[in-house]
Amino acid sequence: MLNYILAAYFWVLFILTTCMLFVWVAIVHAYHQLFNPDQSTEACHRVAVLWGQTLFALGPAWNHEVRGRENLPAENAQPYVMIANHSSTADIWALFLVGGQFRWLSKDTMFRVPLVGLAMKWAGYVSVTRGHKQSQYQAVETSRKWLRKGVSMAFFPEGTRSDDGHVKEFKIGAFRLAQEENVMIVPVVLRGTRDMLVKNSGFPKKAHLDIEILPPVRSLEGEDSRAFADRVQKIVATRLSRPAQSSARSAIGLKKKASQLS
Repeated sequence: MLNYILAAYFWVLFILTTCMLFVWVAIVHAYHQLFNPDQSTEACHRVAVLWGQTLFALGPAWNHEVRGRENLPAENAQPYVMIANHSSTADIWALFLVGGQFRWLSKDTMFRVPLVGLAMKWAGYVSVTRGHKQSQYQAVETSRKWLRKGVSMAFFPEGTRSDDGHVKEFKIGAFRLAQEENVMIVPVVLRGTRDMLVKNSGFPKKAHLDIEILPPVRSLEGEDSRAFADRVQKIVATRLSRPAQSSARSAIGLKKKASQLS
């Protein structure tokens, strides 16, 4: 019974939040198209970030922690390519908690979702059709344009959600793009989203989300895109296999070490 109550609460929250923020993003989009079109996608993305943050703030029995923000390049510094492991629809909302300006690469089916798809288009997110070479080429070129404008890009390089929570092989597109544009890869490790909303299930569960932003990674001299992707995949998989260490536990550990040395 509790599962049904949580599911009903979440989906009512999701629909109401999506509808209310869609009205807001429509107003924001219209205003900026009239008076400040260059800032339109940036403003719409900020509303999308608020949407994700609201779902977590009011979500059913969810809590979260974001660690490693110091590893993010400064807002006005060189753009970067953010990548993350992918095991749940909730991963999308999770990356909104990282904050900052970025644009998604997302499969074209997401752009067909009522309200959500239109808001994604207004925010400048990039659509790609799986298995369609021309669409993939166009998606890369659009992503390249965003990077050259100083706006970061976000990818789930596994291409689809993992069924067992283990990190699958990374596709090379994001890494080739980072090499060609000479920007850093910022890996993000997501723990707990698979428990929040299990794949092919509409029943959210009580869960703790741990978001860990790892230090940026650059391509090595002479390293091809496949080797670069494999190296970053190993970094993410290795870090994901370790238990999360919250900032509170880290502080306790530091205090213990200090007391042992004194």
